[in-house]
Amino acid sequence: MTLEQRIAARVRQHRQAAGLTQSELANKIGAHTQQIYRYETGGGRIPATHLCEIARVLALPLEAFFDEQTDIGTDDELLLRDTRTVAMLLRSLSAERRSAIIDLLRAMAAE
Repeated sequence: MTLEQRIAARVRQHRQAAGLTQSELANKIGAHTQQIYRYETGGGRIPATHLCEIARVLALPLEAFFDEQTDIGTDDELLLRDTRTVAMLLRSLSAERRSAIIDLLRAMAAE
């Protein structure tokens, strides 16, 4: 598998784990859905600017698309999807409420 193919596979993997469609990702990076499709299927190389934008939207470091250790399993995909959902919900709350929820999660994790 070439480097471009590995990057393409990881873009798709991380996009799906984030619960985004190709159209949603395209809109967020200012691209067309067909471009995302081509990127993910290896039909076209991903320009550095788009790869940087994809990493930003998915809240990932660029290394996530290159590192051999970034392949994620089903359990990790579910955890990542849940984490992104929590992050989206937290954005709409005041700092005080976010802090309270984080304290609650810490207490539950300590049990």
